[in-house]
Amino acid sequence: MLEYEKEKLIMTHKRKLKRSEVPVNLTWDLTDIFKTKADYDNACQQTTATIKHFAAFKDHLGDSPQNLLLATEKLVNVIDVNIDKTWAYAELLYASDMTNPVAQQVKGSSEDLMATFYAGTAFYKIEISGIESDKLKSYMTQEPKLLNYQFYFDRIRLNSAHQLTATEEKLLGTLNATLQSPNDIFDTLNDIDLNFGTLRDENGDEIELTMGNASQFIQSQNRDIRKKAVDMIAHAHISVSHTMAKLYNTHVHSQNTIAALRGYHSARSQQLAQNNIPEALYDVLISKTHEHINTVYRYYDLRKKVLGVEQLHHYDLSVPLTGKDFLPTTYEEGKKLVLEALQPLGEDYVNQVKEALNNRWIDVAENVGKSSGGFEIGIATVHPYILLNWTNKLYSTNILVHEMGHAIHSVRSNQTQPVQYSEAATFNAEIASTLNEILLQNYLIKKYQNDRDAQIYLRTKSIATFLGTFVTQVKFAEFEQLTYQTEQNGQALSLTLLNQIAAQLEHQFNGEQIVDDFPDDSYAVHFASVPHFYYNFYVYQYATSYAVASAIANKILSGDKQVLDHYHRFLASGGVDYPVNLIKSAGVDMVSGEYLDSAFANFEDDVNTLERLFSTK
Repeated sequence: MLEYEKEKLIMTHKRKLKRSEVPVNLTWDLTDIFKTKADYDNACQQTTATIKHFAAFKDHLGDSPQNLLLATEKLVNVIDVNIDKTWAYAELLYASDMTNPVAQQVKGSSEDLMATFYAGTAFYKIEISGIESDKLKSYMTQEPKLLNYQFYFDRIRLNSAHQLTATEEKLLGTLNATLQSPNDIFDTLNDIDLNFGTLRDENGDEIELTMGNASQFIQSQNRDIRKKAVDMIAHAHISVSHTMAKLYNTHVHSQNTIAALRGYHSARSQQLAQNNIPEALYDVLISKTHEHINTVYRYYDLRKKVLGVEQLHHYDLSVPLTGKDFLPTTYEEGKKLVLEALQPLGEDYVNQVKEALNNRWIDVAENVGKSSGGFEIGIATVHPYILLNWTNKLYSTNILVHEMGHAIHSVRSNQTQPVQYSEAATFNAEIASTLNEILLQNYLIKKYQNDRDAQIYLRTKSIATFLGTFVTQVKFAEFEQLTYQTEQNGQALSLTLLNQIAAQLEHQFNGEQIVDDFPDDSYAVHFASVPHFYYNFYVYQYATSYAVASAIANKILSGDKQVLDHYHRFLASGGVDYPVNLIKSAGVDMVSGEYLDSAFANFEDDVNTLERLFSTK
């Protein structure tokens, strides 16, 4: 059987494959990190020993410029590099199949090593923050190699007023695994223990419903099928909603407590301060979205009219308005689309994408125990890895091009920057991935410009991307803000209270256009399956990144060579400066909210185009 046909068969399998059943060419090659598990174990042992020896620098970092340089190079170029590799290997092996006992053991040993790392190196930041500015400047004059770490020191010292004592920092480091446990428990519950059951597709085939293949049912033209899929997923989460609420409350309480211990006025201020992000950006993002929310209502009214339904439900939001699915895409076809769509970024960029596609950097097929969704993990001294759960829907191509944006961002940063500056701040990371999605969308709109049904499908998809990547993430960001404030004010986040907050936001963001499908005490189901709530004020960055990426993509597609050059420099910049400064160097000033108005203008253009296409039928 041809590889193409084998792949097509794998991606349309009616049950989840066992990991051993997935063809090797559809799995990532972790031997690029460690050849064997024994090599991983040795690396953990050596890193543990190095961390113990690193303790000799305690109370002596500021003794001399030579001592400071030696300690910093040991931490950055040896310990951090090894931690980067061991952590990534454990995460990737575990994500491949969380039911695998070996992967579980590796994951556990990685968590132990991380606890050792945090506890054994906590004194470093304390002592760096305690060196007087004039003394540090003098050291850099005496030992010019320290200049290579100037911004590294600046970032550590940025929030030095919030550092705890060495003993307290060591204690927090020791408790790191415990503090992360709500996230780990959520992942286990959501990705392994939850069973959504099976349902029949349009062909009458009984298929196991998973978070990985849910989109193919939610987009079905058969309203009963998509309603049943949404109901099955929702009721599975409702069945564990008290547990989900308890996990989230525990996580929020721990983050609020740590922020208070460090002297921040809120957990949000603590998180944003790590990258010098003005809190006003968060507030402007929310206020601007509410300012433009009527366009969202307008789109929902149009969708209701086109579908010919009396009431619009959540399960009506993803079905194609063309009356059929468009561009069902195998993995091979998806790869070709990605390579064609990314041509505006230049030959060098496309060649790096080919390298990722051709060298098993990607884990493609869904299997039993595999982590749901998609992600990318960059490793400074190796290369990035991408996780997918391919479904032969165009949606999967979007995930591929998105995660590829992360991957090439990692590659460019690692090639250009030293280890201490190779990792881009989270705030900037989503720009590269979202810009790639926008380029794919524009490529397809242009390719099928004379096909009315294709235009309807693609414009609807563009709107869905905006709603999912921007509007929904703002809703989540506001949910996160409200829940953290509520808990900080002394109210435990019970399921009842979470439902009340969720209901308020659903009504604000959906207006009267969407009828909720569940009882009033189940609104939190819309939030219960969001793993990013355990990443601490992460989700708002999807929205800001989308708006920034949209502004840059528009200029690149217009042929602005200078903006393209600036964007390539941005990709290579890693973490060499604060995120907002790097974005400004790429041509977008985030201090004003104009870039958000621009994103909504593009969204409104899509809505206008759809209204015109349906009015001329």
